[in-house]
Amino acid sequence: MVAANRAAVAEAAQRARHLVETLDLTPPVDVAQLISERANVEYVDWSHSCDAVTSLSHEPPRVFVRQGATPLRERFTLAHELGHIELAWHVGTVDCVTDSAREDDEVVFPQKAAWAQEQEANEFASRLLVPDRWVSPLVSGRTHFTHEEMRDILAHLAEANVSALAGVIALRRHLLPGHAFFVGDRFAVSDGTPWPGYPPLTIKDISDYLAGAYEVGEFEHQGRTVKWALMLPMVDVPQPVDGDSHDTRKAHEVLTDCCSDVFGDDAPARVYSINGIVGAVTRNASLGWQEGSIITAVHARINERIDLRAILDHPEFMLYLRKRANGIVERRGKKGSART
Repeated sequence: MVAANRAAVAEAAQRARHLVETLDLTPPVDVAQLISERANVEYVDWSHSCDAVTSLSHEPPRVFVRQGATPLRERFTLAHELGHIELAWHVGTVDCVTDSAREDDEVVFPQKAAWAQEQEANEFASRLLVPDRWVSPLVSGRTHFTHEEMRDILAHLAEANVSALAGVIALRRHLLPGHAFFVGDRFAVSDGTPWPGYPPLTIKDISDYLAGAYEVGEFEHQGRTVKWALMLPMVDVPQPVDGDSHDTRKAHEVLTDCCSDVFGDDAPARVYSINGIVGAVTRNASLGWQEGSIITAVHARINERIDLRAILDHPEFMLYLRKRANGIVERRGKKGSART
């Protein structure tokens, strides 16, 4: 299979966001109207596995859609075909096929050379039907939710009129590390969350994974059972003590002192590793990181490392985490203010 082009996928997402902003789209997006304004759409009764065929060499493009799909699947198919039309580097005739005959999955990937373009069209469709600006404010900057809060989030997500799997795939993009969703033998996890395995998962695969969860919730969503697992513990962040405000050391200096105490000669390598973890965990600035969420995510990631977890017991390590998290939040806040 051909590897996805990250830049092209990002551009597909940006094109969808631009369309949402330009047309001021809110769910449920009338994707049938959108594509009918840009292409000639015809519904065809066929038996082969294609959900749709789009001919981009015509003007306007011609889109042939398989009759008989469920409404939610058809909506995603139309949005997917619109992606092929809107993404200027997609050319020729595109056959959009699925990886199974199940009617509750969204359009996925064909084999071989066209796979990358299919992923780009999927990304476009997902961002169009479940707009970033519509779903992100529900979850931005938070690591933990109650069962009732997640139920309300999924109820809101249902307004987008996409399948349960397509919905949680869109939702997981906006969640901080630690969230996993299971729909049948498929799953969607937020970045930085332990990986359940390669789909389709067995019942045992899912059961073994959920055994390590700190909280599991089950919901009925879009006619399917959705399991939500919280994979990171809630870290009890102590309140700053009086001496903290008088500690003039920078975060890096506190970390260096902690590592020297705990690791001795190995301190420089451990400092490097911990700084790398913080950078990797928080690299997606669009997630709206807050001090508490940064501390929770970094603490959990370090606890997974046998070579590093001893640092968590150092009495000043939480001071380092607070200083580092505060610095990240302040720095990104200033950048955001400068852009506006």
